[in-house]
Amino acid sequence: TDWHEIAEERFAREVAGTLGELARNNGESAFVIVAPPRSLAALRDALPADVRERVVGEIDKDYTGQPIPDIEKQLAL
Repeated sequence: TDWHEIAEERFAREVAGTLGELARNNGESAFVIVAPPRSLAALRDALPADVRERVVGEIDKDYTGQPIPDIEKQLAL
């Protein structure tokens, strides 16, 4: 049993559920998803169809531990 993989898949399901709530309750019409490649794949698999069709972009990059201003600069490019 790979506990890290199980935790990653669980986290992806939680994020997918939250995005679903945002889409349905707050009327969010578009999402750009930023995550490390492996997490991005797990999240993509967990997204409900109505959310998946609202994804307008994906960035497969790990910004963990980077200061928010640095992330903002990189995403603005």
